[in-house]
Amino acid sequence: MYRTLLFLFLSLTAFAQVPRTIEVRNNCITQCNNCTDAPAGTVFEIRDHYPSLATYLWDFGEAGATSTARTGVYQYCNPGVKRVSLQVTSGGVTTVYGPQDVKIGALPDFILGKDSNDTTLMICKGDPVVLNAFGSVSKPAFPVGVSWFPKGQTTDTIRVSESGCYSVVVTDLSSGCAAEAKMEVKICGEQPKAGGEDGWNFGTNASLKFTGGSSTPSAGRGPMTTPEGVAKMTDENNDLIFYTNGSRVYAKDNSLVAQGLNGDTTQIQGVAILPKTTCKGCQAEYYIFTMRKNAAGENQVYYSIYDRKLNGGKGGVSIKNQFLSPAPSAERFGVAVSGGDYYWLQTQDADSTILRTFKVSKAGIGAPIESVANSPVKGPSASSHFSRDGKVLAIAYVSPPSNQVDIYDFDVATGKTTFRYRIPLANSPYGVEFSADGKIVYASTNVGPNAQIWQYSIASKDSSAMQRSQSLLWSGPGKIGALQGDPSSGSIIYAAFQGSSSLGKIVNPDISLKDSTRTIRASFVRNGLNLAAGTTSGLGLPLSIVLTPKPNSTPSIQQSCDGTTYHFKVSQDLCDPIKNDRLDWKIYQSTLDPTRNADGLLVPLNPAGTLLYSYTGTEMTYDFKKAGDYVVTVAISNACLTNYMLDAYAYHVELLDPFVLPASYTFICKEEGQIGPTSVPPVAAFTYQWSTGESTRFITVPKPSGNYTLEIKEDASGCSIKKETQVNFTTNPLAVKKTDGIICNDKPLSPYLVTLVPSPANLQVSWQANPGIVSGWNSKELQINRSGIYPFTLRDSDGCELQDSVKIEDKCDAVLIAPTVFTPNGDGQNDVFEPSYNWNEPNATYPKSRTQVISLEIYNRWGEQLYRTKGPVFSWDGTYNGAKVPQETYAYIIRYQAIDYPEKGVQEKRGAVVVVY
Repeated sequence: MYRTLLFLFLSLTAFAQVPRTIEVRNNCITQCNNCTDAPAGTVFEIRDHYPSLATYLWDFGEAGATSTARTGVYQYCNPGVKRVSLQVTSGGVTTVYGPQDVKIGALPDFILGKDSNDTTLMICKGDPVVLNAFGSVSKPAFPVGVSWFPKGQTTDTIRVSESGCYSVVVTDLSSGCAAEAKMEVKICGEQPKAGGEDGWNFGTNASLKFTGGSSTPSAGRGPMTTPEGVAKMTDENNDLIFYTNGSRVYAKDNSLVAQGLNGDTTQIQGVAILPKTTCKGCQAEYYIFTMRKNAAGENQVYYSIYDRKLNGGKGGVSIKNQFLSPAPSAERFGVAVSGGDYYWLQTQDADSTILRTFKVSKAGIGAPIESVANSPVKGPSASSHFSRDGKVLAIAYVSPPSNQVDIYDFDVATGKTTFRYRIPLANSPYGVEFSADGKIVYASTNVGPNAQIWQYSIASKDSSAMQRSQSLLWSGPGKIGALQGDPSSGSIIYAAFQGSSSLGKIVNPDISLKDSTRTIRASFVRNGLNLAAGTTSGLGLPLSIVLTPKPNSTPSIQQSCDGTTYHFKVSQDLCDPIKNDRLDWKIYQSTLDPTRNADGLLVPLNPAGTLLYSYTGTEMTYDFKKAGDYVVTVAISNACLTNYMLDAYAYHVELLDPFVLPASYTFICKEEGQIGPTSVPPVAAFTYQWSTGESTRFITVPKPSGNYTLEIKEDASGCSIKKETQVNFTTNPLAVKKTDGIICNDKPLSPYLVTLVPSPANLQVSWQANPGIVSGWNSKELQINRSGIYPFTLRDSDGCELQDSVKIEDKCDAVLIAPTVFTPNGDGQNDVFEPSYNWNEPNATYPKSRTQVISLEIYNRWGEQLYRTKGPVFSWDGTYNGAKVPQETYAYIIRYQAIDYPEKGVQEKRGAVVVVY
């Protein structure tokens, strides 16, 4: 209920003269909270809560800087002391807060690298580096404090030899304002950190450890006792940082690092933790939100700050129990991720339908954003929960007025909450939780000594569909409390039971009990996880958010291909900006070994007997000869490391061969035609992609003529090959290309091939009868054995015709043969030396002279010319000056021409002939 403000005296002006304190946060102009970049500004709040009809008038101490909002927000552009006041008028009475001097501070931007973008430093192992807070920006002349993350050193410089995020905070000791700078130090070749160790601590000394991303934890004993409210925080590697029950704070090693926080451990969700998002530094600080009852018994919201830099990097609380909101609140917090670099904290006003959502960003905690809930909170509270992605909210309510769960859509960008529908419940709820995919919600209820768990599908925004999905998952004895998905994946939802030595668990929580298509559905195991001896559960389980892991920047092998040619390269330098100096590649005809080697790497099975190819270079190209399983490895060398092996990659190679797309199509007398590959690879799964956007093997294309491309892509590897075809629509014979040819009719040893180009497969080809045709009467390829004119007809299925002919000329090259010996002894046998040549050969198909002899010359061994003739007879009788020449070897020169190829000019044949008697 709203508080009634009592005043000690009344004046004629009804004006209260007692100044009151204004609470201030975000009073620093920082790199992330300034006039240019920040939407948050400085936030002003008062501890008193007024009725809704009250009016407010803020004066922020600068000309024209006023506001009538309940919570004051103003972005200062210049540092200095600002005189701030507030007048609140309610029921005719005006109350003054202030004037109050507020110091707005500012510091210069600090950097640890060469410039503001230089925030990563790669070093070799064993090669430390010095980080200097004032190496790039001068140290301020006024007193400042220096604190380094993660160990909390207070010196101007630190020496770093380990990888991790390092940041420095420089604080103005007068205003408390600070500036940050960070440097991510990486060690070349160091393996990324594996999944961390998360933890839950709850109930009476109950402790669970989730190791390496497992959904099933190991149980142990912890130091904390809390009946209900508990929260914990992990880093991006899923490593537990600290946990709290709102009163005491414990580090990961279970040591007590702070106490005296003003939280109430009996409130259902009375404590929450969100990162104090860093501006320009490493994630070192976290908000712990608590609720504390005021004198009127109303919950008000406070925050403390956990700083990991304290206690030598172990962590501790640097700021404790700071006032946040005066609005009386129900005893539950909701926390959600945004998908960006900020988070959301949500509360609901007691006895009200007002939902207040605070944006927690690098500028600080913003002013509350108000939404209207479907139901008010009356009396005791039940829990609320956001889905893992923050986009859906479930709030449970206990009667009066009714037992129910309200489902809301949550806008992670604006913080606005929109009611979707109400889930009525027969009994009092306690816990609500979503399946990992956010499509199913579970509610735990209690009635007398028994408990129940109900399942509802909320995939549809139709309330009737949601109601039809209602299913009772479990019913049994005990008092049930919170439901909480495991921190790794949410694949198991755990259930707390008061005083129990075990937790219940929901397995397969993302499968509806009404899903008849599934043989395995959600189920509940009451004693699903035994706690350590001597420890018991309370009703609460740790409230937390799911952080997105840091992206892994380790290089990997990338593959691309065109057809049967594969290309392999690494995605990036191993230790950017240190360049890769050498890459040694290997291809194995093998598969991956199912067991990683001693270095934790994936390697090929039986590498010694399966090595196929080795290569050294930036990019490896290989033309696979057959389909099958292959493994590719690469070793990287650079200035820090030699032969650093990456994980081997397995590939199943499918060869995109054969792939035949005709180079052209010609359609005669048609308005459209069908085109497509005549042969495709025998691959199980590949896709077609035409330049037209169609994805079938064959497509129909219309006029006019044009070029079309078809790409086929193998689904598994992503390999593809592209070919182009030209489509012609014509009635013009010249559009059908053909090549005239030449054949020698004298002695054809093999048929001559006549080809029509292009010759589409969907056209019929017929050749006119000709005695020179050997085969191919109805083919685009015609075999002939003599010259002539060969007419042909192209005809399609509609009877459209195109007629033309191919001319094959008869042309033969010159042929000249000279004997190597003759016997000029007068016996009438071989008495003269006479070359033979193709001149009116009697056995030719068409007798025709091919060779014209021009001259014949005979020489002895000393080069003396013995005989010369220019015709008409070209022979020598073996005499010189009328006398027979001696029996010996003589040289000859014969000059001749090819009659059919005059362009070849005069040719010579030189040789020797032996005279024998």
